[in-house]
Amino acid sequence: MSNPGGKWQRQGVIPASRRSSECRVEPIYESLLHKWSAQGKTVPGRPDQEWQKLVGRDFWPRS
Repeated sequence: MSNPGGKWQRQGVIPASRRSSECRVEPIYESLLHKWSAQGKTVPGRPDQEWQKLVGRDFWPRS
């Protein structure tokens, strides 16, 4: 039962499945990241250089 005179405090609960602080990259994905990066392709989690170049342009051509 709750204590009617006490102050209520929220206690956050993190599921045990989400407590892993180490994010280990699988070897197959790591090799794909290196391969794609070497080929100049877009790599998940990294900025897309081609997109940055496209959106960084002026809308109207300068005369």
